[in-house]
Amino acid sequence: MVADMAAAKASASAKGASDSRRGVARKPITSSVISQRVAATLSTAAATGLTQGKKQKRLSGRAHEELVAAAVAKSGLEGSDLLEYALAKVALEDDFAERLLARQGTISRDVDLGI
Repeated sequence: MVADMAAAKASASAKGASDSRRGVARKPITSSVISQRVAATLSTAAATGLTQGKKQKRLSGRAHEELVAAAVAKSGLEGSDLLEYALAKVALEDDFAERLLARQGTISRDVDLGI
């Protein structure tokens, strides 16, 4: 069910379908925007040293067909390239929310924030 929704959303996004919640037609995501996003992710992974050296780790597994189709449609990548991009996205994921919540209670209540 979730995979069906993700595939439908990716397909609708790629085709520029209207957003029924707002009744507004969305522009299709251009391949240049997607390729820029992919390139930025992979270059950041390289800059942080995540892709240095020879590729030695072999991964194998099964995935839901709809999930893979949606990822291929959205990224324009397939096979090993898609897998490497997905791994880079996970490895580089922003942890801002966790860091912000961890700070809760670290500022004294008597500090004047000027609000």
